[in-house]
Amino acid sequence: MPIPVKILRRAPLALPVALATLALGGCKQDGAAADKAASAEASQPASDLAISDARLVLPAVKGNPGAAYFSISNETTGTKAIAGIAIDGVGKTETHQTIANEMTPVDRVEIAPGTHIAFEPGKLHVMAFDVAGTLKAGGKTRLTVTFATGETSSTDMAVQSAGEAAMGGMDHGSDH
Repeated sequence: MPIPVKILRRAPLALPVALATLALGGCKQDGAAADKAASAEASQPASDLAISDARLVLPAVKGNPGAAYFSISNETTGTKAIAGIAIDGVGKTETHQTIANEMTPVDRVEIAPGTHIAFEPGKLHVMAFDVAGTLKAGGKTRLTVTFATGETSSTDMAVQSAGEAAMGGMDHGSDH
């Protein structure tokens, strides 16, 4: 039995409608979670890139940015370029450099082979925007550095209050 011409004319429209319906059904999934899962599958751990002394300093005033500090060592034979920095519980990060009391964004951080770079107050550092209220001083979060090669290096990161960071991270609750 031949297919009526009327149905054949509508057939080219059916595929795009069906695909759009399937795509919209997937929109119920959290986009950030989907991106994170996809990047986790695509990324490779960087065994010769070590992060140490990682800490997130919470903003002194809610709604302001916090700051992240850490050191990273490159024990590979090639230069590694940082492509992104992610901190669990932080909406967005930006790498900045302070020179002569002026803070400016840094587009690219490269780590030569056999060297380390320190992200520290008043120098190279990471600004942490949209810090979740669930991050509390004394707790921990996760820092992940992604390199231009797709490799990643992650570590736990201590969470500090602005006051604790200003006092050098010392425990001032003890008797002197």
